[in-house]
Amino acid sequence: MNESENETLVNDQQDLRRRPVSRRLFLKGSSAAVATAGAATIGTVAVVDRHSATAQDATPVADHGAMAPTDSRPIQFFNIHEAATVDALVSRILPGSADDPGAHEAGVVFYIDRTLGGANLGYALKTYTQGPFPVVSEQPVPVEQSSTRDIYDYVNVAAEQIARYGYQSVLSPQEIYRRGLEFVDGYAQSQFQKNFVDLSADQQDQVLTDMEADKATGFDGPGGKAFFTQLRNDTIEGTFSDPMYGGNRDLVGWKLIGYPGAQRTYSPDDIKNPSFQRDPQSLAQLMANEGH
Repeated sequence: MNESENETLVNDQQDLRRRPVSRRLFLKGSSAAVATAGAATIGTVAVVDRHSATAQDATPVADHGAMAPTDSRPIQFFNIHEAATVDALVSRILPGSADDPGAHEAGVVFYIDRTLGGANLGYALKTYTQGPFPVVSEQPVPVEQSSTRDIYDYVNVAAEQIARYGYQSVLSPQEIYRRGLEFVDGYAQSQFQKNFVDLSADQQDQVLTDMEADKATGFDGPGGKAFFTQLRNDTIEGTFSDPMYGGNRDLVGWKLIGYPGAQRTYSPDDIKNPSFQRDPQSLAQLMANEGH
């Protein structure tokens, strides 16, 4: 390793000490979501991702009330304050700007709103609201144990198997968001005497950091950690799913990571060419192009 590379490594290590997980690492850790970019699936809130991002290295959205001028689509499920709060939350989980788009620029709040409002199928399929409910275990779970409900109506499920269970909670996804957003404002008020949307970027990051660490008080179903995980999962999906689901506006998520989206074919020369690139396109664009 030469002197320049060593200096770069030292700077990166210092940067990571200042920020638990950088925006670049968030994107790297979220790249698996692109493999299912055409789907709008929602994971169980019981799954906790330990590589989540909180404090970030980009400027926050200055005015969350400016959402309407940049996107005139109507909100279907949230009220105005709820929509602004969700936009503020996801904008700190994946910050951005006009030149370097993030969750706000991708319209993630519209993806979440349409999913909760029923226009998408994300919460309509594999949604279980009755027991037995799974409890995630970090240790291996014998088959007979994961198949047997106890008197409290739950079963132990190994972490690597929880994805098979789909969304599962006594609360509906709509109830989780409505309650979770109230708890976010309640905790923000207890710490800073303001609602979440009125906090500074550092204060918003502190609220999210406390939620992720399960230190935020007042979260009584969903818990702070579970709601943070739900927000982060939905931020990934809303940024990298096909625009037909409401997010990834102007394909900014796919452009951000170089994902081509819906392409009909690649020639042998395209595949062999290491520098080959093609502008991404959505499913709607693919169908429209085929119609010509």
